[in-house]
Order: sequence, then C-alpha cells, then structure tokens
Amino acid sequence: MPRHLAGVTGSMPDGSQNPISTAIRAGDFGFISGLMPKDDDGQLVTGDITHQTEAVMKRLQATGERAGCRMEDVVKCTVWLTHPEDFAEFNRIYASYFSEPLPARSAVRADLLLPGVRVEIEATCHKPRSRVYPNTHG
Repeated sequence: MPRHLAGVTGSMPDGSQNPISTAIRAGDFGFISGLMPKDDDGQLVTGDITHQTEAVMKRLQATGERAGCRMEDVVKCTVWLTHPEDFAEFNRIYASYFSEPLPARSAVRADLLLPGVRVEIEATCHKPRSRVYPNTHG
C-alpha cells in the first residue's frame, strides 16, 4: 500500500530535523505521530496540563486536517501523561474535542523525552479516500 506524507517532517525544539513524519496517509487510514505541546512556531508550550493539552489537541486537529481527516475520523488515540494527577483535567479537555462515539484510547504514565512536557498524543484516523475533505493532501 503506498504511503503519502500528509503532514510535515518532524523537528526538534532546537530546529534540528527529527526523522519522522507528523502524519502519513496509507489508503483509508491516517496515522498521526505522537504530538507534544508546541505552538505554531514549533516552540514547546510550557505550563500546566490545561495549556499543554489544549496545545496538543489543536495540533492533532490541524495535523489530521492535513491528512484529509477531521476529529470525528479519529478511531484510536494513545496518550502518555507524566503526572497521574493530571488525568482528570486532561480528560476534560480531551473529551471536548470529540463527539460520540469517542475514539478508542490507551493512556499510560511515562517519562517523556523533553523536560517539562506533561502530555503526548498519537492518533489513527479512518477516512475512506473517496471522502477525503477538499483542500487537503493525501
């Protein structure tokens, strides 16, 4: 099955290249790499779980759109949280971006690679190619 870059190649906070694609379109599926809280300029968003979750969810939404998908096309998310006590607030914000039926999800506590990052999310989307939204890649 051919794969098509649907996002951008990854970059590190210092601007160096990270050997990943933020999103790949493969047939009827979009795969979004783990997204950390970054702003539009690629700088890490600091602060509490509220600020960081909002930043990640906005990136997830924008990255999905570049792959021809919307939030209702997300079928599975994997979430990493550094602090278990953040789970309730994370859930509140996360749920506000989806409608029923909610995507399947796994959530684990983990030490993340960049200092100060409290959340990372990756997603799988399903959108038949015949129904990809206009003005998107893939």
